[in-house]
Amino acid sequence: MKEKTGTIIGMLIAIVVIITLAAWIINTPIFGYVELGSFFILIILIASASYILWDRAKNIRKGLPAKDERLKSINYKAGYYGFIAAIWSAVFGPTLIDIVYGYELEGHLVTALVVIVAGFTFIVSYLFLAWKGN
Repeated sequence: MKEKTGTIIGMLIAIVVIITLAAWIINTPIFGYVELGSFFILIILIASASYILWDRAKNIRKGLPAKDERLKSINYKAGYYGFIAAIWSAVFGPTLIDIVYGYELEGHLVTALVVIVAGFTFIVSYLFLAWKGN
């Protein structure tokens, strides 16, 4: 029951995020590079999270646990890779931006960079490891 409830809550959160994204698109009159970049990152993250929720719902419908030992191991490995990517993005991201563009990133932009890189690394490594079967 706990797994089914968690999957339903995850699906509801995904629906709320999609509705919020649609409202944001409707209310944004002009799309620049920042808005398009944010939009594509959100679409990738929503699609990946939806795939993971669909996979868990499929397991529940078959009568299997939503997360078995293999998926728990994959989750831990992907979390580790995301954590390492967050550390390195916090170190090298501002340095690289300073070298390439010649200005220092503000604190909130560094935080955004760390969160985006860590989230993207987690999703990519989770999907890769799940597809590979480790």
